[in-house]
Amino acid sequence: MAVTLTVDALRNALRLGSTAEETAEVTRLLAYSTEAVTKYAPAAPDVAHNEAAIRVSGFLADMPNAGRRDAFANAGRSSGAWALLSAYRAHKLGVATL
Repeated sequence: MAVTLTVDALRNALRLGSTAEETAEVTRLLAYSTEAVTKYAPAAPDVAHNEAAIRVSGFLADMPNAGRRDAFANAGRSSGAWALLSAYRAHKLGVATL
């Protein structure tokens, strides 16, 4: 599956305008969030990928530029995107040896 979200759809979801600067920002956020969500859960359906991409993009758009230790370190987890995709992610079990 894949992210089928367009720049215009993401712009509307984030409630941003259509200036050149905002379009460039939305394009950058869509490119990153597409890579992040498809890598995290490649088998998720398009609708789940799209919603996760909106959440990651929205979190990154509102995130401060200066970090506060690890408070904003994981956009996928902090935005709730990884929770949405967790049902579609292959979870592995390991065997502990002593």
